[in-house]
Formats: sequence, C-alpha cells, structure tokens
Amino acid sequence: MVDHRHIQPRSTRSPRLRGKMLVRVTRPKRIRGNQQDHAHILPQTALDLELLSRTAGRYAADPDVRGGQSSEAISGIPDMSDLAARFAQLAGEYYCRKSAATAVVGRWDWYTWPGLDLRPLHFERDLLKAGRRLDARPPVDRDVLRIGFDAKGRTVVIEEYSGFLHGRLYYETFVSHDGDVVEAAHFDTDGPIYLHEYRFVDGLMRSADTVSRGGSGRESYAYTDGRISRVEIEHDGRVPSVLTVEHDDRGLVRVDEVTGGRSEVRYERPPAGFDLEAACRAIEDALLTLIPDAVARLAVDGPAACVALSYDRSDALSFEVHGATEDERAALAAIDAQAAWSPADFEASTDVDLDAGSVRLVRQELALLDADDLDAAAGSEVGRRLLCAVAARLNLFDWSDTLPVADDFVVYPVDLELVDLERNLADCLPPDRLARLRERGLL
Repeated sequence: MVDHRHIQPRSTRSPRLRGKMLVRVTRPKRIRGNQQDHAHILPQTALDLELLSRTAGRYAADPDVRGGQSSEAISGIPDMSDLAARFAQLAGEYYCRKSAATAVVGRWDWYTWPGLDLRPLHFERDLLKAGRRLDARPPVDRDVLRIGFDAKGRTVVIEEYSGFLHGRLYYETFVSHDGDVVEAAHFDTDGPIYLHEYRFVDGLMRSADTVSRGGSGRESYAYTDGRISRVEIEHDGRVPSVLTVEHDDRGLVRVDEVTGGRSEVRYERPPAGFDLEAACRAIEDALLTLIPDAVARLAVDGPAACVALSYDRSDALSFEVHGATEDERAALAAIDAQAAWSPADFEASTDVDLDAGSVRLVRQELALLDADDLDAAAGSEVGRRLLCAVAARLNLFDWSDTLPVADDFVVYPVDLELVDLERNLADCLPPDRLARLRERGLL
C-alpha cells in the first residue's frame, strides 16, 4: 500500500465543530416536533444500526445484556501508567499496527465525517450524529472517511481524507480487538496522536482510558436496563464532570452535565408540538428589541456608519454587536474594502442579552440539522437567514433616539471570516442601497 505519512495534514474541522464547510443557500423544510423523531440522533438505516451495534461492543448473546439489569459499579479500570508507557512506544509501531489492522479488513466502506465511534454518548453529548455510509467516495474536495471492517463487522481501520488537501489521507486509526479490550491508535504525519483503551464487561463498555500528546483522561460508564445512564469524565488539567442520561420507551430524553457544581443541559428532547420555525420567528421578534438596547450601550465617538451582528458560522445565534463610526470605517476602507465590514476591527462592541432558556433549544435543533449533513449545513443556514431577516427589519428602524447615525447607516450580520458578507448584505438591504455602497467603493 502507498505510504501517505509524508503528507502535511490539515484538519478542516475542530473537535467541537467550530469550523465547517461552505453553506449552501437552501431553505430547509419546516420542522415540527411530531415530524422530527428525536431518535434522529441515532443512525437512520438498519445497516448502520447493525454496524454501530457491533462496533459498540455488544458482542454478548446473553439477552440480559440488552435489558433488565442495573449496572452501577465501574470495574476493571487499568493503571494509566501502563497505557502511557505503551503510548510512548507507538512511534515505532506505526507500520506493524497498520499491517496488522489492514490484514484483517474484510470490507471497506466510505463514511461522512465524523464516522463511527465506540464510546457511549460520544456524538450525542456534542449534538453530533454518527457518519452516514456512502455508496461511493465523494468528490475530492469533500472530507470523507474510509472505514475497514473485519469479518465480524468490527471497525479495524479508519482513514480520514481531507477535502482541503484535495482528497489526501491525513489521519489514520488502527483498532485492535482482544477479548473484552479494544485499543485504538491514532496517527498523523508527525507520529502518534493518541492511544485509547476501551474495556468491556458483558458486552458493554465500562471504561475508556486515553493518553495523547496533550495529556491523559478517563471516562467510566454505568448502565441501567442495558442503556447508558451515567458517564464520569476526568481529564488532565480539567475539573471532573458527570453526564447523567434519561431515557424512555422512545429513546434518549435528556443529557445533563455537572462540572464543579455547575449543571448544563447537553441535550433535551423538544416538547410535543415543538415548531422550530415558529420558535425562530419568536427569536426574530425578540431581537428587534434586544439589539437596539445593545446598540444603545455601544461607546461610539461620532455618528455610527454601521452596526454588525458578528457570528460564528456554526452558530449564528451566538453573536455580538459591533459598531463603527464614519471615520473609523473610512480608515479601514483605505486599507481594504472588506476591512470596512470586519467587526473584528471595530472598536465598540457589546453582547446581546438573549434568554438562554428560550434560545438553547433552537440552537440544539439547528445543530442537529447540521449534523444530518455537515456539507449542506441546513441548521446554520436557518440561523444565517434569521439574522438577515432581523437586520432587514432593523434597517427600517428609526435610530435617532438610540444613537447618532450617518446617512447611509446599515445594520448587517456577518461571520468573523466575512465569507457570508456579500450575500448577507443582499439579503438585508434593498438593491438601491447596495448600489450606493458599491459606488462608494465599499463593496
């Protein structure tokens, strides 16, 4: 096989999905609570269910493993020093691990990012979903994983290919199965990244120990009636946390995380009748009051030329308000036309006091829409359109009682990288105002 280790890797996504592929301008279907089954976090096909079931380590034929027993105790956790010593040896084991893992591959399949993972709640806790199996490899400008399965249907090799690098291989993971112990060694071009060791009892994972370049960690798992109910998390340099999980006969209901006495909802099934589109409209209406209140707090020295709603492309509902004066925008425009629209370069900024409770569920559902297809990013598109609709209405607002503004004052949403700038301006300003901005050399 061709050795790809000389290729310089570059990941296009962070672990928490704080960067994504370009968003397509598509309007997602209206989502209602009864139309969107919240087993939607789980895989959608019978084959994917089978694969995840196998790779999640439910190998036991005993029916008691699938329910009827409460498993509270965590046992069999190994000494971390042993795992750290084995991680230190990984650099010299790349070729032998690759050879051993690929030798037992019985079938290769292409999967969308983030692929498959053995750990309980690994995806759900971050509002992600397991990758989808593809019939063929997508174009080389798309991130994709190739997963090798052994004769028992267990994952043994994971290859990650980068769209940014025009389809080149940049991460490899080799997985070994030895009875109730599974070991995963992850490499990039600089050598080992991490070594994970998963331990199972009666077919259920009870612990996941990890050693990596950045430190070590441990997760311990407890089950009730064969379903995950508690995850204890420890990592170097971090406050320990605990995930508690609630299920009913329909599946996952709620995931809470307690860290240092602070509790956070990581997932909650929407109530019956929840309407995402109606909830987005309510947020839009609320922002028509909240944003002017925030703008009034901006410390601007002179008439304001613009107010920017600055967001991360993966979460448009987490945004800040920035303002620039005419003089400030003129100075930035003299450097570069796009700089005149860059909120990161504006002096004045403030937050919007959004009600976390009312917005959290909408953010969650938009993130899960993204997780259905990370390339389409339908949830991010809904958030972007919402902010554009707010800005369009605010551009009809009388600002004279809020702050002094210039004659061509505009409100606009924009991501920090300015990728969405021009289409956002087109969505929130009429054509004649866009034409005047172009005449002034600002676009």
